[in-house]
This record gives sequence, structure tokens and C-alpha cells, in this order.
Amino acid sequence: MRIIYILNATDMYGGATKAVMNLLEGEVAKSIQPLFILPSDTGIAHILRQKGIPYEVLTYRMSVYPPLRCAKDILLFIPRLVGRIFVNWTAAKQLYSIAKEFKADIIHTNTSVNNIGYVASRRLNIPHVWHIREYADLDFNLHYIPSKACFLKKLKEDQSYTICITKDIQKYNNLHNWPSSRVIYDGVLSKNQSALIVPKQPYFLFAGRLEQGKGIEDLLEAYAIYVKQTDHPVPLWIAGDTQDADYKKKLERMVSSTDCTPYVTFLGMREDILSLMQRTMALIVPSKAEGFGFITAEGMFSGALVIGRNTRGTKEQFDNGLTISGQEIGLRYNTQNELIAHLLQVTKDGIEPFIPMIKRGQTTVQKLYSIESHQQTVFDWYKYIINKK
Repeated sequence: MRIIYILNATDMYGGATKAVMNLLEGEVAKSIQPLFILPSDTGIAHILRQKGIPYEVLTYRMSVYPPLRCAKDILLFIPRLVGRIFVNWTAAKQLYSIAKEFKADIIHTNTSVNNIGYVASRRLNIPHVWHIREYADLDFNLHYIPSKACFLKKLKEDQSYTICITKDIQKYNNLHNWPSSRVIYDGVLSKNQSALIVPKQPYFLFAGRLEQGKGIEDLLEAYAIYVKQTDHPVPLWIAGDTQDADYKKKLERMVSSTDCTPYVTFLGMREDILSLMQRTMALIVPSKAEGFGFITAEGMFSGALVIGRNTRGTKEQFDNGLTISGQEIGLRYNTQNELIAHLLQVTKDGIEPFIPMIKRGQTTVQKLYSIESHQQTVFDWYKYIINKK
């Protein structure tokens, strides 16, 4: 089957990119002839070249309204909106020609915030798959053009299919019980990639993009209070970065304005993230509206104790573990005080009391979020879509 994959970004470290690349590993992938559409020739493009996977680079933007963060944004809103619509219209036209020549069976858009695949598929009269990975408005303050109501309507049109990465995202988009929608959890790692290393090294870990939606500010505020409440604080390592230099400086000022400077280390983007997770005392996931929580599942595969905000995708992962094992697989928190209490508990008791919890987490992710399971489920969905066509 010939599948065109449209990526919203070429960042190699994002969960969405990791998940779609994992889809193309192993025996199942041999039945798929892929062609990738990328917005630039960087990042994941290098990996595609190494693997001999064909790709095309087009100029396109997210099909959401431009941001309104300052007076300049307000002045440029209309020109930016018109420019964005025109750029995407042109890209959809180019994609139509590419897909026609490629004889694509399905166009698979790896996000909900880009519509060029949808537009091209309508003209070609072939199935389009929206891979809905995010709460666009809740998580990133993104708003669909022309409206969310219009976007939701497109999801239920003939030849439109969806993959939702959690039950909650499916419900959030009014797709629960809809026959053309499936919940398919991301494939994070292979079943045989689990590891459990003890003893752990003395550091807490945050891993992910440095942005407000990821809850990094909330974490730094809680950590500052934690430092004041213990004589032997465990250092906090922050593995991640941002292209917003002003936001990075804001985070650094938050640290320097407290007594945390000796204990907080900004590591930047790291290629050894799995190793860092294997050795940490705890992986902290403070995201406010995590779509799936790729980093949570990676952490559990890696044998990390996960301390996570009890909301959205992170909550669903914890709930899945509770259903499977009958016990908690991580430390949930709903309030800042609960997060601080967990940090203090791990600092006081060490990791040993939590080893059974870590093992339950590994059992859960091996069953639900393995690459092998993800591949087979997506492939079966493709076959259903093509046969129905």
C-alpha cells in the first residue's frame, strides 16, 4: 500500500515524529511504500535519506490562525492570515500532483493542525487519515481556520478517517463511537527495550520542550518550595530547549530569583535521553494537557519512576495501568502541594520502595505502547480503509 505521510515539523525529538518513524520499522512496515512530505530539508530528513525513504519538501504552515501575542501581531494579523492561507493552498495543489503521480492509496497527516493533505485527498477522492495527537486549543492555544466546528465537521466526512492517540482526545473531538475513528496508542519502544537500572543517580529529570503548556514554570515554582523544605535537595536536570530565547531567559530568571541555582541544570536537547531516564530518581511530567505523554511511556519503558500531573493523556496512562495491574504505576498529583510531597517522599525514602510500582509501569507500557502493537493496529486500520474504499 502506498501511503503519503505529512509531517508538521522535522524535529527529531518530538513524540509525533518518533511515533511515525517507529511505524516504519519491522516486518509490518514492509507492506508499506511510504512517501514523506516535509516542511524543510532538516532534522528527520537526514534520517529519511539514510534509510532510503523518499520525501518531498513543500512550503506550508499550520492551518490555524496566526498568534496574537503583542501589538505587532495584531497589526500583521490579516496579512499573515492571508499569506498562510495562500501558502497552504499552493502546497495542497503541489501535493495533489505528487500524490497523483505516486498513486497514493491514503494520505496520512501526522497531526490535526495541517490541512493540505485533506484538501489534496478531496480532489483525488482518496482516503485521508487525520492523526490527532494534540489538544490544539488547550495545549498550544491554536485555533483552526476557519473554525473548530468546521474542523470537526471535516473529520466526519466521507473518506475522512481518524487515529486518536488517546480515548480522551477522541472524546474531546466528538469522535467516540464514530465508526471512522480509532484509538491507537503510539508505539514508543520495542518490547525488548525495557530496562531497570538500580541504584539510581541523585537527580530528578524533566524532559521535553520548554514551553508553558509543558508545565515547566509550575515545576520550577514547586521545586523552589521543595528546596526550602529539605536539607538535602535532589538536583533537577532539565533536558530540553526552546527556540524562544526570551522564554528561556524567563525560566533562567525564575531559577536565579530563588535559592535553586546550585540545584537546577539546563542540559539543552540531549541524544542520550533514554539513558538519563534509566538513571533518574524520578521523571517529572507536569504538562497541563499532554496529548498522549510519549515521554511518560518512554520513562516507564526505561525503568523510571514517573511523577505526573493527573490530567489528560498522562492521567489516561496512569488509569490504564491501574486497570491492568490493579495498582498505581506512577505518582499522580493534582496540586502543587501534592507534587512537592512526592518530591519530598522520594528524597526521604529513596527509590527502593517504588521498584514494584516501576515494574508495574513497565508491564503496562509493554502491553499497550510497544512499537510492535502500534504497527499492527495501524496496518490493520489501513487495510480496513482501503478495502472499504
